[in-house]
Amino acid sequence: MFSRFSGYCWVLRECGSVRAGIATLGFVAMSALCAPYGAAEQLLPGSISPVTASGTDRAYEASILQNNDVELYRKIFDVQQRGDWPQADRLVTQLADDVLIGYVKFQRYMHPTAYKSKFSELRDWMASYADHPEAARIYKLAMKRKPAGSASPNKALPRKYRPEPNKIVNLTFAKQRRSASQRRRVAEINRYVKSLLARERPTQSLNHINQADIRNALTPLEYDQLLSWIAAQYLLEKVPEKALRTAQEVAGRSRKGVPLADWTAGLAAWQLGRYELAAEHFDALAYAPYVRHPTRASGAYWAARAYLVTQKPDKVASRLEIAAQTPLSFYGVLANRQLGNDHAYDWEVPALGQSGAQRLFEYPVVRRAVALAQLGRTREAETELRRGHAYIDDSLDKHLVALAAQWDLPATQLQVAEYTTSTGLEAGLFPIPSFVPRSGFQIDPALLYAFMRKESKFVTDAKSWAGARGLMQLMPRTASYVANDSSLRGSQRHKLFDPGFNLELGQKYLKQLMSSAQPKGNLFMVTVAYNGGPGNLRKWRNELSSNTDPLFFIETIPSRETRAFIEEVLTNLWIYRYRLGQEAPTLEAAAAGKWPVYTPVQIKDDRLVIR
Repeated sequence: MFSRFSGYCWVLRECGSVRAGIATLGFVAMSALCAPYGAAEQLLPGSISPVTASGTDRAYEASILQNNDVELYRKIFDVQQRGDWPQADRLVTQLADDVLIGYVKFQRYMHPTAYKSKFSELRDWMASYADHPEAARIYKLAMKRKPAGSASPNKALPRKYRPEPNKIVNLTFAKQRRSASQRRRVAEINRYVKSLLARERPTQSLNHINQADIRNALTPLEYDQLLSWIAAQYLLEKVPEKALRTAQEVAGRSRKGVPLADWTAGLAAWQLGRYELAAEHFDALAYAPYVRHPTRASGAYWAARAYLVTQKPDKVASRLEIAAQTPLSFYGVLANRQLGNDHAYDWEVPALGQSGAQRLFEYPVVRRAVALAQLGRTREAETELRRGHAYIDDSLDKHLVALAAQWDLPATQLQVAEYTTSTGLEAGLFPIPSFVPRSGFQIDPALLYAFMRKESKFVTDAKSWAGARGLMQLMPRTASYVANDSSLRGSQRHKLFDPGFNLELGQKYLKQLMSSAQPKGNLFMVTVAYNGGPGNLRKWRNELSSNTDPLFFIETIPSRETRAFIEEVLTNLWIYRYRLGQEAPTLEAAAAGKWPVYTPVQIKDDRLVIR
């Protein structure tokens, strides 16, 4: 027996201070107010809307359920798990707020053994909860049980995504008009060249695109784009002469449209010791009109390096300044460190004001998420907000980050901050989660945060196409090896979705990799092994000379995915060091052109020092 309630309740508590993941220091409780959905503006009458002297809202701790309902919902989910439907029905009638009834019904209708749902129940559920994260599962089951001739239930509300904020400056190129057959032909050529390059066949690729029929099918810009890929492959295969010659050919004709040709030419010239030529190409990339900001930062930073080697110090600082304008990128962090700009970030967590909370609670997805968080069901709360984010007005992004910070929902903080056009959300981009390895931290939390942010974006039930699971995206095979437990490759692999267990194994694996790195604790090597595997690390490491430039090593790793992985994880680590107010010895080392060797900063136990 379920009843539909006409209203919902929520409470806002005025807080003395609010910090992400930390309980508020003090509050004055407002009385719980209930009103019909749609009457949100009546929930916070003006007489209880305190405002600071500056005219901005004070910080509030937002909640939906009264304490009695929190306990009732917990009991309902518990008794339903056991299949005790009569007891669940009695408890439901005692609820003051039905905000989570959709979840209660879902648990019942999808129970694996104790309940067989009817089509009419599933149809009615879809009529009320098409925006629910599990609506697709209910719809699928409803269609299986739909009687012949019956009308189909409502479909699940489709997943919607925010567009990525534009990170390209002055992009004004217009593509040449093509027929459908011409577009297919160009796509075929691109795929074939990519397949050849994946098999390390740049010369065969070059011969292929120089065939008359292939050249005629491509515009000059399309041809040069393919040629730039071939140049990059020559560089990765340690043939810098061919890489430089090919990349320079492209840059001379199509620098504006294929800016990465200058990147390849610069690296090839650097490897050949032609530093003045390298500086020219890196400079061209730094000042290119049509590149992403991190790419511009890369060119500018390497231009600064080249000018330093060629003893032109007057040009070094200006290039570092260009790189520093992208402070959340790998080379932007390095540049800011070299310039002494250690305070380029705003770590203030946005405060959730009364008006912001009121507007957010007009969205059912937000009310459900907060209610779930009150029950400790943070995974489901995260899912609600991450799925519903695109349906929420973007003017509320700061308030949504503040709400997610209050309830310790790091995945939501990160997603909203990544896809917003608002500024001042660095704290959301680098949230401090409450996840802890089962045995406690044995390496600095900043390093684990860095890997989590890259690997799973703090989504505890993340699963990759390859089967990697959980916060640290551990493959079952790797987890089985680290834990010495073969069941993790089979029946117990679900354990990898447990945050504490996943972090425990991830931490242990990182310690193993640090012990085997050259030199020990070398985080460039550790991240290579974590992403590309120890086998690839051994192969690439064998190609190193005693005087290998660490940054050049990164940029010439054959795997583009691994190159990006290293830079993102190290960037995360360094920025988390700033956020936590810690020293960053690996940043100092990398900025000095040395290997970044892990040094404990927060965890001072001598047993944990990598020797």
